Amino acid sequence: MAPFKIDHGWFDAYWYSDRPRPRRRSVPNSLARFAVVVVLLAGSGFALSHLQGHRDISSGLQDWEQE
Repeated sequence: MAPFKIDHGWFDAYWYSDRPRPRRRSVPNSLARFAVVVVLLAGSGFALSHLQGHRDISSGLQDWEQE
């Protein structure tokens, strides 16, 4: 005997019942998500360019390259 109740009609109830209508997301929520993605991408791009753009490369140059 199973420790739980077996529903023999679950297949018909699951596949042949009316599907719930998908909830649509509102426009302000979609715009807010888009704005967050844009801010994250722009901020990370700015941080990468700022960190890599201000290095002093003169210490890594050879003596003949500094002339």
